[in-house]
Amino acid sequence: MANRSENMKLVNKIRSAEVTAMLDLLRDLDNGTGGDFGGFIQFGINNDHDMKGRINSYRAQKIAKYLGKNLSKSHLIRFSKDKNILIERDSYVYSKGDISIDRISVDKFIEIDGKGLLLYWTYSKGFYINNALIELDRSHS
Repeated sequence: MANRSENMKLVNKIRSAEVTAMLDLLRDLDNGTGGDFGGFIQFGINNDHDMKGRINSYRAQKIAKYLGKNLSKSHLIRFSKDKNILIERDSYVYSKGDISIDRISVDKFIEIDGKGLLLYWTYSKGFYINNALIELDRSHS
């Protein structure tokens, strides 16, 4: 019975690490911080600036699903925006004065930077899982 308990602890620790890695990736996209591990650009993600401030629960889930992870509503709620905050629509041109900004859709972002997202996700997920396993190993010592 102890083996089953230990295996469940391991599975839960890994699952938790994956969710944390995904939420941090999405948060970094939304905040425009450029990511960890040398930045998104190191992994071939060149259009992360187009997602800055635009990650809502729908876009977060689309990116997560593309990367093979399904997030629960309780995790997605952190990407909900206040109803009074205007969330930019996908694929439009915003003009104000002399400034014109063309924003790409989340689908186009995934199409353009999908390979880099997969590479970043794989590296990030491995890093988080490794740290979780080290922590689990220390708790057993």
